[in-house]
Amino acid sequence: MKSALALLVLVLTLGLAAGANAAIITSTDGQGRRITFDVRSTAADTDWYASVLRGTAHGNEISNLTVRIVPDQSIDALCGEAAAACYTHDNGGKPTIMIPAGKSQFIEGTLIHEYGHHLDASTRVPGVPELNGTPAWWAARGMASLFASRQVAFDYSQGWDHSIAEIFAEDYAYIHVGPTYHYAITWMTPPDDALKATMFAELGTPTSALPAAPNTPLTINRVGTLTPHDVKSVPFGLLGPGRRVTFNATVSRPQRKGVRARMQIICNGSVVAKKTFVRRQAKGMLDVKNLGPGDCDARLTNTTGVSLKYTVKVQLAVEGETTGG
Repeated sequence: MKSALALLVLVLTLGLAAGANAAIITSTDGQGRRITFDVRSTAADTDWYASVLRGTAHGNEISNLTVRIVPDQSIDALCGEAAAACYTHDNGGKPTIMIPAGKSQFIEGTLIHEYGHHLDASTRVPGVPELNGTPAWWAARGMASLFASRQVAFDYSQGWDHSIAEIFAEDYAYIHVGPTYHYAITWMTPPDDALKATMFAELGTPTSALPAAPNTPLTINRVGTLTPHDVKSVPFGLLGPGRRVTFNATVSRPQRKGVRARMQIICNGSVVAKKTFVRRQAKGMLDVKNLGPGDCDARLTNTTGVSLKYTVKVQLAVEGETTGG
């Protein structure tokens, strides 16, 4: 039997959104609040994204947000090389989440994390600079004491995982998704039952369950141009043992007889796999099993004095999961 929420009507605005082949699609949450999507990918199932947001604790701030769904390859240019998605609210512009198209547990958790940033930006903690979470969370997490002891910061000066805004967004995602969420603040424990109850009491308990999300391997696709001796790095974390990393890359340059490049997988500062492109070879793959935990990156280096076009595909899976070619 379908939930009544699944029967909410999507309204397609026929006017073009900013950008080519874009469309504005609107939906509503369980209270009738508008949810706006700026769709720039043909692979986007906006009803699934709307169901994820309906299943989160939120308020009227949801109607001030645009969720822009883009091809995964666009995330680099929009959000930066190390980002899986991002939230922007600059220069008085409308708050926007940039999220890749798809349907998976990873995208579900990422969307909720980014919505946590929007909730943070929409909720003030009296007497504390933004971004700062929400009042009850700030007190329950002991943020004032952590800030006084310089363990956390309002910016990224002490690292991503010591940013107050990122800690709140990770906590917000975790209380919704639970242990299946890849909680990335390694020096703190995830929210316990008491903190979860405090946050839901402050924010409101979701009135619907999160939709089903496939537990598929995480795939990161990137395309672009490497300038002479430039490096393309795709950073990623492996939170547990038994991880499989598959790294495919191609390099090319029209009318060039040969290409020269090097691909590497580096974890915790050590090279765990590498391959060199020689002569006319323009495609390579590294497939490494039983990695993790660790901080890693897949790295493609242009070792020539000319620019090379590239494609990169990095796939992360737990041993036993099926990986694509």
